[in-house]
Amino acid sequence: MTKRILCWGLAVTLSLAALGCGAQIIRVPIDPYAVQGLNGRGIKKVAVLPVVVPEYLRGQGGEAISVDITNQFMTELATRRLYDLIAGDPVREALGKVFEAPQDWLYQGTSQEALKVGREVKADGVIFGVVRRYVQANLSQTEVEIEFQLVEVGSAETVWSVREYYIGRGGSPSQHDPVTSPATRLLAQHAVTGAAEHIGAIHAANGPIEVSTISNRQIWGYSLLSAGAITTVATGYYFTLSYNAYKGYQHAGSTADLSRFRHNTQQDDQMWMIFGGASVALLGTGTYLLLTDPAREFARATDNANRVAVIPFVTPSWFLLSCAYRF
Repeated sequence: MTKRILCWGLAVTLSLAALGCGAQIIRVPIDPYAVQGLNGRGIKKVAVLPVVVPEYLRGQGGEAISVDITNQFMTELATRRLYDLIAGDPVREALGKVFEAPQDWLYQGTSQEALKVGREVKADGVIFGVVRRYVQANLSQTEVEIEFQLVEVGSAETVWSVREYYIGRGGSPSQHDPVTSPATRLLAQHAVTGAAEHIGAIHAANGPIEVSTISNRQIWGYSLLSAGAITTVATGYYFTLSYNAYKGYQHAGSTADLSRFRHNTQQDDQMWMIFGGASVALLGTGTYLLLTDPAREFARATDNANRVAVIPFVTPSWFLLSCAYRF
């Protein structure tokens, strides 16, 4: 029975720890910008321009990347019904008036030209998207950074700006297998979805919002630690019952008491061993996930600031040092 419990605990630990060995998608927390009371500005008709991509993607599928990201963003935005979207032929015709070669917009477009297009199509606002980073740096890491901003045509003011930065890292390969990381296209899909979610949240809040710095890995880690704490308490409870039953067995005065205390001891022993194995597996895996979480390095600078400070206190007769800890 004990061997079975140990094997079960080991299997749980290894299966959950495998979460840290596979390919990982890391969302770098970046707070979006938004003006206060944006819903009262009356921006309804919005032109969505093709997403601008870096010059180094020219001849490397840059046009296809722009089309993919723009189409997905349009779909995400349309489902939220925040604006009356203007796209397609009207935008292409307006781009043709601004650029001699409309495809040049994909690599050279700026917010100033975006405003010209917005005025041409008589939009209240224009959404200008830019791919800041689109790199498969090596086999073990990919990076995608995309920014979307809504500019009011009348005032040329940025109403909101959302930036999404995703990093993909390869897992630990088995023997003879190459190290692989998530494809840039997959990261771009996550970035567009995340941007649309934040835009919806900005409108729901009618102004600025803050993004969460808690990663899915941290959620799993803390959840497993909490479950491990509960099973640890259960382990202690059944161990105490087993110990008391064993003491009763030693001092039993009849055959019936001997049988009862022996049965209780065996039953409670099994329970604390089961909960003990689960406790070790849960606590070990939760700790492993937290300690190896790659998203920790992208926490806000304020979270990485020194938390401990030494504060001097001077009185007429004493000089004291106090320690303060910031939570």
